[in-house]
Amino acid sequence: MNKGFSLLQCFIVLAVMLFSSACLFTQQIHITRENNATFVTAYHNSSIFSRTPVTSEYLKPAYSEFKQNDNVTSYNWVLKFTASNRVFKDISFANPQVGYIVTELGSVYKTTNGGDNWTLKLNLNFPYYWYGVYALSTDTVVISGFNNQASINSGVVRWTYDGGNSWTPDITLHILTGVGWLSNVHFFNQNTGFTVASFSGGIHYTTTGGRDSSDWDYIQVNQDMGWFAGNIDAQSSGNVYITGIHLAKSTNYGLNWTSGPSADNVFDGGIDFLDYNNLYGWTGGGQISSPVLGWTHRTTDGGLNWGARLTTFPYPIRAVRFFNENLGLAVGGNLYQEAGGIYSTTNGGLNWNLDVNTSAEMFAVESKSVSADSLDIWCVGSTGGSGGYTGKLYKTRAQIVTGIASTGGEVPSAFTLKQNYPNPFNPATTIQFSIPESEQVKLSVYDVTGKGINVLINEYLNAGEYSFKWNASNFSSGVYFYKLKAGSFIGIKKMILIK
Repeated sequence: MNKGFSLLQCFIVLAVMLFSSACLFTQQIHITRENNATFVTAYHNSSIFSRTPVTSEYLKPAYSEFKQNDNVTSYNWVLKFTASNRVFKDISFANPQVGYIVTELGSVYKTTNGGDNWTLKLNLNFPYYWYGVYALSTDTVVISGFNNQASINSGVVRWTYDGGNSWTPDITLHILTGVGWLSNVHFFNQNTGFTVASFSGGIHYTTTGGRDSSDWDYIQVNQDMGWFAGNIDAQSSGNVYITGIHLAKSTNYGLNWTSGPSADNVFDGGIDFLDYNNLYGWTGGGQISSPVLGWTHRTTDGGLNWGARLTTFPYPIRAVRFFNENLGLAVGGNLYQEAGGIYSTTNGGLNWNLDVNTSAEMFAVESKSVSADSLDIWCVGSTGGSGGYTGKLYKTRAQIVTGIASTGGEVPSAFTLKQNYPNPFNPATTIQFSIPESEQVKLSVYDVTGKGINVLINEYLNAGEYSFKWNASNFSSGVYFYKLKAGSFIGIKKMILIK
């Protein structure tokens, strides 16, 4: 199909393709017209899990935005930003200050002060829909989605290298059959990344930067083209988890996959495993058909077994995010009923507390360390009932021990590893380092014999200054060494623990 085909022709092809695939497995897409607007409704086993508006009649090109501070709750969530006639779909921060939001109807917003203020950096309007964003640095950002007037088998990626002031033309990614619309996007470094073709159960994968269509290879993860839904979990170790009708995992940055049953017998919506302990994981899920409800599942053995469905939510859960074995968030809603919220748990998901009633379906969560024991957390979503669409951004600062923190400031001119302080110490000490460019960073601790005893950091970090607070309560007094490896740079220093 070429770009000259009409929107109606695209819908017809979409319906035929998905009806054909439904003969093989029980998933369907229906195209409907309601109040002069067109919707794509996704079914699985007769349950509706999503509805996507795909015409411009209901979402008007005009927009307005404002700051707002209200809805203070137990997690101190604050409504920071709204934009009318926009659906906020995803959010990504390069550091605690600089972040980006993408929306349906082709908009990209940017903040340089942690989310207090936002500026419009891209405004393509219909027929563009952005569903994924990832900030590799404050200036280098990739977005993913689709052009509603293009081939149904295609999705679109665009890049900015100057903080959103200019953007590349469409990088169009095609699949041979199925719906090629793109959702989530993630990069592990400047070269290796992937973007998800959710409606076809596959990904586009690159190890050459993804700056051109030829840089990407399509991988069919779910052989029956079962859909993916909700947030993904991509870890610096190379482990990647995506779920939906099936739960899929990669251990090598998205190159190879295993695909199996979802945690829920209907479907999952969103997934998160602990980066430092992949035995612990959680999924969301839910349906907007009757009865409207949402659920979560938990595993403590790496996904071999999942706990029973916990249905304490009155609407679907679209994303889950956990910070340790006990503390986590689940967000979701049903924008067509002006319903949604942000939930928190302190016991690993056995019980959930409604932190804030957002009256909006929440789609994505992002977090960044601001100190060794606190996180800034952002959550985006949208209303969509009779009052029209309004994108919403909530923010909180949570006291959660993370260890690593970006200390901000200007980009350093050289790699440095500073002496820890205090030194000697008991039982905690702070290690500071600087990297002038984005790199895979590994910070490790060794005993006096040279045996590695603790890996403190092993992830891809943006250029900047960082600190890590190491608690050595479980180690005996003695001399230790800490080693920083970032690209070709290696630094080693000595520290003394005295109890």
